Amino acid sequence: MNRKLLKRCGATWAAAVLLCPLAVNAQDAPLLMAAGSLREAMNEMVRVYQAQGGGRFAVQYGPSGHLRQAIESGQRADVFASADVKHTDALASSGRFGASTVFTHNDLCVIARPQLALDETNLLGKLTQPAVRVATSTPVSDPMGDYTWQFFHQADRAQPGAFGVLDRKARKLSGATAPKPGEKLPYVTAFEHDQADAYVMYCTNAVTTRKSLPELHIVRIPAALNVRSAYGIAAHPASSEGARFVRFVLGEQGQQILRRYGFN
Repeated sequence: MNRKLLKRCGATWAAAVLLCPLAVNAQDAPLLMAAGSLREAMNEMVRVYQAQGGGRFAVQYGPSGHLRQAIESGQRADVFASADVKHTDALASSGRFGASTVFTHNDLCVIARPQLALDETNLLGKLTQPAVRVATSTPVSDPMGDYTWQFFHQADRAQPGAFGVLDRKARKLSGATAPKPGEKLPYVTAFEHDQADAYVMYCTNAVTTRKSLPELHIVRIPAALNVRSAYGIAAHPASSEGARFVRFVLGEQGQQILRRYGFN
């Protein structure tokens, strides 16, 4: 790697691997492409995996739909960890990747300003109020957006008309592109820039967001309305290092790390 790229990515090899993956030549390290919601958990797994003798990985995070499109357009990746198993299933079916396996799950939560006084009992009533600004991720490009719209459909069964209101008012503030290295999460900036009163997101993302903005309140969407996401992982059929890393993720150590970050 040339010195200019190394300096831009954080002045160390480790920072370059984790924060600026596209600067790493494919000959230097295998590439792990993973959903943005996995960032913290995957960073730790890569560190633990390497500490136990595994190879170095360059890591590229982004919306799962975009990552799949990049792979289908010719981007070589050794491992793909998607927030929706349908993406790894599709790559496995086409022969681009090996077996697709569900490796963890996530649920939806709403993180909101305390003034909203949001809780499970008033969730739909508050979110559908005209003055309440509801932010979401972007459907199709990001599974979190897809799951959110499934929640909107569930909401409509409990409160007729809710889907139409939420579909019209939702502000798609994330998921269309991946945050740049070192850039604040879009969920954080949405509140800092006063663009939202409530944000529908994965519960794991809500925990991460509240680390930056501890005054926000997290409300878990009731089970009858919630949409559980199934995350899929697969390795390139020609990558032995990729297959080894997938086994690590599926093993007890990998699963413990995921649970620690709120996955289940």
